[in-house]
Amino acid sequence: MKENIIKYGVIGLKRGADVAIEGRYDKRGALVAACDRDPEARENAKKLFEKHGITECKFYETFEELLATDIDAVIIATDAVCHVPYVIGAMNAGKHVLCEIPSINTVEEAKILKDAVESHPDLIYMAGENCCFWAFVETWKRMYEEGQLGEIVYAEGEYLHSIDPKNFAPDNYPKGHWRITNPAIKYITHEMGPLLYILNDRCVSVTCTESNIVYNPYFPEKNATGVATFKTAKGTILHILISFGTYIMPDHNFRLCGTRGSVETDRLKKYTEAHTFANLQDVPDTFKTKLDIPVTTRYEGETEGAHGGGDKKMMSEFLRCIAENQKPAMDVDFAIRMTMPGILAHESAVRGGIPVEIPEL
Repeated sequence: MKENIIKYGVIGLKRGADVAIEGRYDKRGALVAACDRDPEARENAKKLFEKHGITECKFYETFEELLATDIDAVIIATDAVCHVPYVIGAMNAGKHVLCEIPSINTVEEAKILKDAVESHPDLIYMAGENCCFWAFVETWKRMYEEGQLGEIVYAEGEYLHSIDPKNFAPDNYPKGHWRITNPAIKYITHEMGPLLYILNDRCVSVTCTESNIVYNPYFPEKNATGVATFKTAKGTILHILISFGTYIMPDHNFRLCGTRGSVETDRLKKYTEAHTFANLQDVPDTFKTKLDIPVTTRYEGETEGAHGGGDKKMMSEFLRCIAENQKPAMDVDFAIRMTMPGILAHESAVRGGIPVEIPEL
């Protein structure tokens, strides 16, 4: 193996295995180590890696064994509610970190994570929000920064991801799984991340309502649908729906409404195929007719990469930041800015929908 190759490992081989193999497209890195307590998960990952030509990866049962190897970086893809302790362990062991979302699970963890990352200034920490790497998100960001949309008055995002009723079963998730107990609105970064990335903004307050209607009878206590309205530091209103409890195909929908133009994704197509439709003051006749901008989650000519190509681009960016010693856009501050609003949205809902301030660390 070449000396300048970035050797990386992964912990959490359910979601983590899918993320880790996306690095195979980038010659700067090599997947050489993987870890999971579950032997079945290790075996499934081994088969997946070999299918994609990854044959030099060694497997471990414990995180400590993984960290004792000579890897340069690690992907944290453990259960969503326990990312921070693993990030701290990895950075204390001298490893760069790509951490899956949500970056934190409580308000208290925000300062813990920030302090941990800042105590290792020689290491890269990057939040693994793959939706920020979709092609239309970059297109919208460029349009906004060039002034084509003016000031953004209102923005919205929807994340819809339910189980088909024909597949309802008591073992959809194992006992104690975070998806059973964590309210849906806390899993907000797939929508909040792209919006804040485009607008270079942060949320300052939130009010939220959660539905108590049960969709999956096997998980009656979960707050499977939440709607939150945020105010940002720039004065924009953000409206975000997260639902794991409605009969609708998996989807992501976005919209920006500005003083000089508005853009939205096509709701008639699934998110990986949805074009952008726009009204732009700079383009004649688009006040009455929406302009079709043929950009989706992928850049033109791209056919590979999971989650609409987002995972592939995310992994490549992580490896680039390590190779060039460059702070990623999805750094610890951004990680907290896109995650904490969902935590405090749930607090607002619990308190009857009253406005809750969102602090800035």
